Amino acid sequence: MAATKPSVVAAIVLRTLMAAVFLLSAVAKIMAIDDFELYVFSYGFFSLNTTYILVRLCIAAELLTGLLLAVGWWRKQVCLMALAMLLFFSFFLCYAALAGRNENCQCFGRLADLNPAQSLLKNALLMVLVLLYMKLSAAFTPSAGKKRRKVLLTILLGLVSVVAVFTVSVPDNWMFRSSESRYDQQLFDAAIAPDGVLAADSLCDGPHLVAFVTPGCPYCRMSQEKLESIAKRNHLDTNRFHYYKPSDLPNDLFLEITYGQRPLVILLDDGNEVATYHYRNINERQITRTLAR
Repeated sequence: MAATKPSVVAAIVLRTLMAAVFLLSAVAKIMAIDDFELYVFSYGFFSLNTTYILVRLCIAAELLTGLLLAVGWWRKQVCLMALAMLLFFSFFLCYAALAGRNENCQCFGRLADLNPAQSLLKNALLMVLVLLYMKLSAAFTPSAGKKRRKVLLTILLGLVSVVAVFTVSVPDNWMFRSSESRYDQQLFDAAIAPDGVLAADSLCDGPHLVAFVTPGCPYCRMSQEKLESIAKRNHLDTNRFHYYKPSDLPNDLFLEITYGQRPLVILLDDGNEVATYHYRNINERQITRTLAR
């Protein structure tokens, strides 16, 4: 049965709407990539370095799906890919809801604060639209053109999607290494000494992680969340993690030690520096190896 004009118009409208949703979701996630990374990492399924890669591949897949919907190629295959993606996300959201996680699930980054239940409803609506589009487009005559060229262009779109995401937001572990943070080591050593202002925390005895953070600083908050997730995922002793605010140290000692940099994270072993970190270069493996001994 040939497609009628109303069904063609309806299919184009549905395709455009779905493409816009997938593209908006991809762009919103990459605009709030730090929040998305932390959200995925907080579940403890993947290491920090693996999370950096997976979240970007996820965004690239959404971007490619949106682009293919927009151009109208491989209608059935793209719809099946969209359904598979929506089902996967939905299973994850069900797990999040059952685990009592009601915070923003990052489906649209910071553009929309959706909890898992709301996102499940959104996914269900999208799946209905995909199925309706599949039904409407089933009667369409396949577009003319060389199949080989279309395959090559599709592969090119996929490569462009991946490269674009990894170029716009390069994974932190590709760009940063430990021991890049500056601080006044002499003042810090005096503070953690047996007669220093931080002597009560016994930072010269065994491995510890010290973080200087400032209330209201978003990267300080995210660093603390990242470190807490590392501790939980690797079953580390949380008593070895110490967070200091400016009010915890006398006078201007916080600023003098950190040179105003925040967050400043220092990994110690018997009072000796193992590595220093800022938000971007926190090394899960190094922290775990030091604190788990």
